Order: sequence, then structure tokens, then C-alpha cells
Amino acid sequence: MSEEKVQGGVQSLEVGLGVLDALIAHRNPMMLKELAEALQMHPAKVHRYVVSLVRMNYAQQLPDGRYGLGDQAWRLGLQCIQRTDVIQAVQSYIYALHRDIQCGLQISRWSSQGPLIVQFMEPDQPVSVITRVGSIMPLLNSATGRAYASFMPENVVRPILEREWLEKQKQGLSVYPANWNEFLELKQGIVAKGAATVSGDMLAGVNSFCVPIFNVHGEIEFCIAALGSEACLPMDFENEKVRTLKETAQKITAFISKGQA
Repeated sequence: MSEEKVQGGVQSLEVGLGVLDALIAHRNPMMLKELAEALQMHPAKVHRYVVSLVRMNYAQQLPDGRYGLGDQAWRLGLQCIQRTDVIQAVQSYIYALHRDIQCGLQISRWSSQGPLIVQFMEPDQPVSVITRVGSIMPLLNSATGRAYASFMPENVVRPILEREWLEKQKQGLSVYPANWNEFLELKQGIVAKGAATVSGDMLAGVNSFCVPIFNVHGEIEFCIAALGSEACLPMDFENEKVRTLKETAQKITAFISKGQA
């Protein structure tokens, strides 16, 4: 029998899941040698398991030879996040917000790769939005990313910011904020206003405001971003829709904090 049974389980499956765990734990794709060292296994043995994970789409091999998570791994994680009790418990607030402001809404959770969109509600106005459920949002030029970057610990977000700056530099593209000091200045304004914004940064003619939802420990539980055209969602913190967005965030934070206390 090729699969060795251990205490009612299957050892080869456990080893394979261990390889997948290593890919999940590492923020960046890994060379086979790096993966073998992390697992303290012979590279040839690791390679057999990686081939199976790639075949089942839980892993993928990139053009440079490194291995990262595949689409099926992301779908599995997304399904777990979507079934999180907290977000399900506040759907009435989210639907009421969508009805009241008539803008697109993106609900996101933090993942090891950055903000992950877990729920999307279409705007009432005809606005082209390319980010859908399963999208990873950039920290630099999305309202969602800026919200997480501003309200999460700096040691968590700085490596991702540095990676995005490096990618922009390689592409010869300018971006704001362009460095850590500029980000800290931007962060001060976001924290003071309680929301992050972008205007046409990702999509021309589309404004976005993003507000964080906190748990009882003062940590981000998830974020809500509103998206709309300038006519639908002006870049104005005194706008009624923006005030409704921020008020809803406060209500949800109070609701989940009470439930977690």
C-alpha cells in the first residue's frame, strides 16, 4: 500500500498539507530549495508533493521557477472568510448602507498577501469596476489598501509597501505616496479623518472612501469601501453619503465589540 496509515489518518496527505502550509506561511513564492529547507525535507521528495499540489491547482509554478499558491488555495481561503460569523452577522447594516448611499460597496478582510475583497455589491450608477471578489487590493493606490496600511501595525504593512514601491520603480511608474515618509504623512490624515480615499487612482472617474471596522481589541476586523462617480460620490468628507458610511462603520464596530466583549 503506497499510502501509509497513521492513527487512522493518511501520512502522505498530512505531508502534502504540510507543504501547502509552508507555501501559505511564506508571504512570497518560494524556490524548491527554499521550500525544502523550510520543511527540512529532501528537495526531490518535496517536488513530488508540489507537483501534485500544482496538478490540483492548490499551487502554481511561476515563470521564474518559484512556487506560490494556486487559485484553488485562494478559493478555499475565500470561502472560509466569506463564512466568517462577524461579517454574516452585520449583513443588515451592509445592505442598509448600500440602499442608502446607492454606491458600490467592497467588503474586505486582511490576508497574508494584503486586503482581500470578500463581498462586492454593484453600484446603482453605471460605473466600471474591475476589482471583484477574490481581488487583492494594493496598499499604495487603493482606498482599501490605504485604510489597512494606516490602521494596522507598521511592521505588518511596511514590507508589503516596500514591495509595491519596488515594483513601481521597476515599471518606471510614479506613485503617491512614493516612500515611507510620504506614507506616514498620508497616514496622519487618514487616521485623523477615520477614512482613506482615492480619486481616479485605480479607475478614471471613480472615487472611493474606505472605513475600517474594529473589534473589541481595537484591531481591524474588516473594511468597507464605497465606490462611485464624482457625481454620485464627491470627494468631500462633509457629503451626506460619506457621513452615512462613517456612521455605519461606527455602528458596526459598536455592534461587534459588544458581541465580542
